[in-house]
Amino acid sequence: MQPATVGELEELLFKAFPREDAEAWDQPGLSVGDRGARIAKVAVALDQNVEAVLEAAEAGCNVLVTHHPPFIKGGPVEFGPAAQVQTTGPGRMVYEAARRGVNLIAMHTNADRAIATRDAFARQLGCTCDGNFEFLLDARREQFGTGFGAILLPDWEARPSLRLVAQACLKTFGGDPRVWGDPERTVNRIAFLNGSWNEPELYDACVRDGIDCMVVGETRYHGCIDAQPYLSIVELGHDRSELALVDVIEQAIIEGGVDAERVVKLACSGRNWWTPGTER
Repeated sequence: MQPATVGELEELLFKAFPREDAEAWDQPGLSVGDRGARIAKVAVALDQNVEAVLEAAEAGCNVLVTHHPPFIKGGPVEFGPAAQVQTTGPGRMVYEAARRGVNLIAMHTNADRAIATRDAFARQLGCTCDGNFEFLLDARREQFGTGFGAILLPDWEARPSLRLVAQACLKTFGGDPRVWGDPERTVNRIAFLNGSWNEPELYDACVRDGIDCMVVGETRYHGCIDAQPYLSIVELGHDRSELALVDVIEQAIIEGGVDAERVVKLACSGRNWWTPGTER
């Protein structure tokens, strides 16, 4: 049945990405809006920011579903227009969403743990998925159940060297990936970790499991240095490592019954920063 209201859309998203899969500190679901409001059109993007809200409203969407929530621990000190709110934070974005009638929903760490998410990472790099990565850090997790990250096995005709992994990442994710390790090293097992990873035990867990290369959104510089020569690392950038989640969330919305013609993927995802060599 096609969801008619914002609350029904939130409910179908929690069926695809269960609330209980989210981290305890996370706040997935509706953050701004009215669960009883009827859906006009749905926009999907990676982040909730002023640009996304304005683009959604201009496209006739009264719901914006993203991966990242507007805030996690505590809210803004003020909600208002840009001319009034001179502090950092999402206060201006929340104000514009409320003013323009754009309901805000996020599927954050619960979507990170979805099986559909790690399968999307495997497809992006042309690899076989050998389960989630989190089970290496948490014995309570099952390898082929829900969990953060993905263990990928390259299905490539050529010998999968670190150079080829880095080139595949550049082609797939764009940006300007940073690489640690010998370019000619053979890579048979990849740990794909979207987002931010700073756990000290992360690198040792990779080495213990025979991971040759970690492809990560962002991680600790000194951890990357200390991991050499045992673990090669490709750092993509937090947002670029998670753009596949926009597609995963969009697909869940459509499979949940929303007409594909009423779902709009916003162009602003992945445009939050640039480098001189990759100017947008």
